[in-house]
Amino acid sequence: MGLLRASGRPFYGWTVVGAVFLVLCTTAGLGFYNASVILSAAAIELDASVSSVSGATGIFFAVAGLSGFVLSKWMDEVDIRLFFFSGGLVGASALYGLRWVDSVPKLYIFFSLFGIGFGLAGLVPGTTLVTRWFDRRRSVALSIASTGLSLGGIIITPVAARLIEGRGLADAGTLLAVAWLIGVIPLSMLLLRSYPASLGLLPDGRHDQPTSTVEAGEAERDETERGETEPVEPVGVSFAAARRTRFFVAVCAAYAFIFFGQVGALAQMYNMARERTDAATAASCLSAVALASVAARLIGGLVVLRVPTKLFTALLAVVQAVALVLLGQSMTATSLIASSVLLGVSIGNLLMLQPLLLAETFGVVNYSRIYSFSQLIGTVGVAGGPYGLGVLRDNFDYRVALMVAGASSFAGFLALVAAGPIESVRRLWA
Repeated sequence: MGLLRASGRPFYGWTVVGAVFLVLCTTAGLGFYNASVILSAAAIELDASVSSVSGATGIFFAVAGLSGFVLSKWMDEVDIRLFFFSGGLVGASALYGLRWVDSVPKLYIFFSLFGIGFGLAGLVPGTTLVTRWFDRRRSVALSIASTGLSLGGIIITPVAARLIEGRGLADAGTLLAVAWLIGVIPLSMLLLRSYPASLGLLPDGRHDQPTSTVEAGEAERDETERGETEPVEPVGVSFAAARRTRFFVAVCAAYAFIFFGQVGALAQMYNMARERTDAATAASCLSAVALASVAARLIGGLVVLRVPTKLFTALLAVVQAVALVLLGQSMTATSLIASSVLLGVSIGNLLMLQPLLLAETFGVVNYSRIYSFSQLIGTVGVAGGPYGLGVLRDNFDYRVALMVAGASSFAGFLALVAAGPIESVRRLWA
């Protein structure tokens, strides 16, 4: 029944989930995970220091986060497919423009444009769309759709890395641009729809108007047997009240620290592993992170049903800190890949736990504003991580850089501890 409407026909929302899954697979494989590959190649081709080019990937993540946050208010007013269409054109144009990147300033321009494309066709519009199509099954739908991010790192990024290694940025950019265009625009324009109502449906496919009194009775009995009732009026804390709480401030700070170490390590991982071993091992490390994050997310989704969300999040911040320190000390292919797997375990779950933690604590009344603002604060860490670790690498080495990344993740753990109990905030719901 979970995949079907009351009429027995498949609910179109699952087609939307599948399309978002594939689009995110493309944008993450060529963008999020591939940023470190482009960074490494640019440092070599431009004969530039790692620190001078690392800021470019920071710009990529910052622009992507800001564009998603600023433009999100328009998603309720226009056909959301226009976001994916625009992101497809901008992202493909940026990748094609790699042929003209022959200096560090031009690299920064490339990553700025690429960041806009990633923001327009990435996680913010993707999760917004899935959220509109699902209510009770939203967590399942989001977990499936977001797994496309990791699968992109497993399947697409290694291929992109080989293209860049073999052809250079200029020639590979054309092929990557075509792949981005094909992976984003046709799927989004043909399969995505802004709202279920555009097809005469309602979320989850269980609220369609029955065509007869008999069907109405059967649908009502099905819902009763599954223990499902119509949702009550949303409850929770307003954004104004949430941002004044110690818990909200602490969680925002925690994820800024966590993202500093996490994204910084991802942006530098390919270059670090390539320096210590070879290009094949470097690509394998990125794939190991992505594969481990997929498996860990599926397991973590079950664990969080039995373990308090805040405790689980704090423990994984420690796991990430340990993984980053071990990664910095690893000098062989085996140890690098093993450390990458451990890092993937934390990454897969920490990304999933942030929205769950905020929803559990503050409710759903102003959830979109609360989550988007927390993401905006986290952009400080997302943007600063790649550049900060690049500077540390140039002035010291990757061991020191990743020790700092580990310390930042541990600071995230301390911030979560300082947040206080969730129950103290939930009292505000009344």
